[in-house]
Amino acid sequence: MAGYESPEAAYFAFLATFNARDAAGWAGVNHWPHARISAAADSAAHWRPPTRIFIDADEYLAAPLWDDLEATGWARSESDPPTIVQSSDVKAHIAGGWTRYDVDGNAMAANRVVYVATRTDDGWGLQAQLKTDSFVAGRDYSAAESYVLQAVESTLELLGAREVDAYAEALAYPFTLIGPPGVVIQIASAPETATAMRSVGDDQLDVPSGSVRVVNCGDSGANVTFQVERDGVTQDALALVGRRGGVWRMLAISGI
Repeated sequence: MAGYESPEAAYFAFLATFNARDAAGWAGVNHWPHARISAAADSAAHWRPPTRIFIDADEYLAAPLWDDLEATGWARSESDPPTIVQSSDVKAHIAGGWTRYDVDGNAMAANRVVYVATRTDDGWGLQAQLKTDSFVAGRDYSAAESYVLQAVESTLELLGAREVDAYAEALAYPFTLIGPPGVVIQIASAPETATAMRSVGDDQLDVPSGSVRVVNCGDSGANVTFQVERDGVTQDALALVGRRGGVWRMLAISGI
């Protein structure tokens, strides 16, 4: 298990070990199970498969690594400055990303990501990557952000109204929940979501007005923070949103 002194240290180690072609070190940045969720329906341009949950380092490293990426002309990647947008003593949402460069120093691709860092007794590591996988540097995403906000707010209104079936149908599947350290749950269908929600009882849920904020955005994906009040207790959360069939839907949620 990873044991970094801070969420930011784990964040920077993710690409430092990758640029060093250090497979064991790269996998060692993670906590397990580890989720890699992509907002893009097809993220071939971003090299690795879009949505997977890895049980351990062996499974994480089983997919092809540097040879395939170097064949595209890649030489190194640089991390964007990290911003912790939500945090607790054991969990942090880090807004960041990377830019990929070729041997001549030319930018090849960029991405915007929220990394979910968790802390165990050993220290901090990365539990999940919530990836827009559709970001183009310099592009104006204000229109997309407006649509994302509308979609998330309307979905959360269903949650607040306890319209369980409608809320479950508004999500995209497979849907991923990033829970406390070491907990990653993938849900296959709307009926499964509705059943799980009903099993926790009828606690009053409210979504404070104005709490929804876009953290980062691409052509077909965005990360969005929001708050939920359960019987007067406020919880911070973040959702990865993707465009599926022309509709913006939440693909994953991580609560603090």
